[in-house]
Amino acid sequence: MKKFTTAARVAAITAVAAFGLTGCVGGAETTADTSAGTTGLPQAIKDAGKIRIGLSPDFPPMEFRDSDKKLAGVDIELQQKLGEALGVQVEVVESPFDQLINSVQTGRVDLVMSGISDTVERQKTADFVDYFKSQGRLYTSGTRAGEFKQESDLCGKTLAVSGKTDYFEQVKTLSKTICTDKGLPELSILPTDSGAAARLQIDQGRVDLAAQGAENLAYFDKTDPGKYAAVLDPLPAKPFGILMQKDNTQLANAVKDALTKVTDSGDYQKILDKWGIGYGAMKPEINGVK
Repeated sequence: MKKFTTAARVAAITAVAAFGLTGCVGGAETTADTSAGTTGLPQAIKDAGKIRIGLSPDFPPMEFRDSDKKLAGVDIELQQKLGEALGVQVEVVESPFDQLINSVQTGRVDLVMSGISDTVERQKTADFVDYFKSQGRLYTSGTRAGEFKQESDLCGKTLAVSGKTDYFEQVKTLSKTICTDKGLPELSILPTDSGAAARLQIDQGRVDLAAQGAENLAYFDKTDPGKYAAVLDPLPAKPFGILMQKDNTQLANAVKDALTKVTDSGDYQKILDKWGIGYGAMKPEINGVK
């Protein structure tokens, strides 16, 4: 999910405990217990003693800046545990969402872990270690939820969605299959540069609906109950994956093995449950989308 400007970053309403992040060029580093060793990692990462992970911190509860402007969220906590399991430090490198994949391709980061969906199209140029079963949802303001009881109620309405997510293509397909193919007015789709920007369109009354991850909605239901409401059935969302350069089998296996350790320890489920998204738990899998 993200492709955002600094202005679009979401600050949490409630403060959460932050990790010991220290300033560094291009991001922040977390300390790790290197006693776990670095077996399995590519030599360049072993030599550096750290792994660089790209993210766009504007997708709560996966990654965002809290009221103290510190990084927080599911992915932030999982990254810390991942670094501990790998035996290296984690260097967080912030970037707009639409630049994250390129940052891997150019070698600016080793991984991207930022609520990014594993898709067959993306697998043509990158590999994934899938780690969370996301759900995509259509939603509207809490006061308008009753207007959308069946799919045809979407026809003739306007929907905002980030143009860089897989939800964009999914809602285009919805417009065709449930509206225009049946002689009904199209669902007009407004592409935005971020999920936050799509929500703003709802807040300002410029659109009827938006599409975003259910994870977002679970978070906002806690911080601002009743402001938004999911409607109709979930979209066929893809799992979130940790993205890396294509055919870097050594790194993919090392990350999968490390995540498996985090899962087996119980820390993985604890982190998901803490943020209210325990429904998305899954076993790590390399390129699980076919």
